[in-house]
Amino acid sequence: MADYSRKYESKLENEKRLNIFRENLEYIKSFNSGGNRSFKLGLNEFADMTQDEFIATHTGYKMQDNSTMSKSTSFSETKVDGCFRIHYQNHGITTEERYTYQEMQGTCDTGKQKNKAATSTNYETLPATDEEAMLQAVTNQPVSVAIDGSGLAFQFFQGGVFNGDCGNSLTHPVTIVGCGTSEEGLNYWLVKSSWGETWGEKGYFWIERGVNKCCIAMKAS
Repeated sequence: MADYSRKYESKLENEKRLNIFRENLEYIKSFNSGGNRSFKLGLNEFADMTQDEFIATHTGYKMQDNSTMSKSTSFSETKVDGCFRIHYQNHGITTEERYTYQEMQGTCDTGKQKNKAATSTNYETLPATDEEAMLQAVTNQPVSVAIDGSGLAFQFFQGGVFNGDCGNSLTHPVTIVGCGTSEEGLNYWLVKSSWGETWGEKGYFWIERGVNKCCIAMKAS
């Protein structure tokens, strides 16, 4: 993990991360040698993390035991999403260059947030599972969606058209910026993630289109 300037607090932690790295490397090698695949996996900056750690820190979703979860833990996704859209319409949004994402706890820099790059006067929610409506929309502008990005194969996606196994929880917001058909005849969406340029194809990925892969058509706007 020297390529990503990883530094660990102790020899014990270093050994732990090295073992996780080795396990992930074996998984990647095994997957890539598994025969006819439409996509491949590769090492990235998440290679020293377990799947659960990746989910907890990079998908906004943490596995919990429902038997011990209080009712106050369950938030309304619709209300949270609506609050963001109202803020976007009223105050606009800045760019990634002006306000780069950093993985840390803290308070938002309101000064940088004021450097508006875009505003919105309206938005439209597309019908759930209607990828034809999404196709029409993406020809005019990017489409905001959410997917289940919690799979181990997705954690180490490197290229190709992703058509691997997924769950049915919306864990990761992403943006569809295009579509097409691969040389092998697979229809795909071209999607931008927020995991940095070391993941996927410089931060982008292709995912199978027309089959609601990873629940991509469940919450589009």
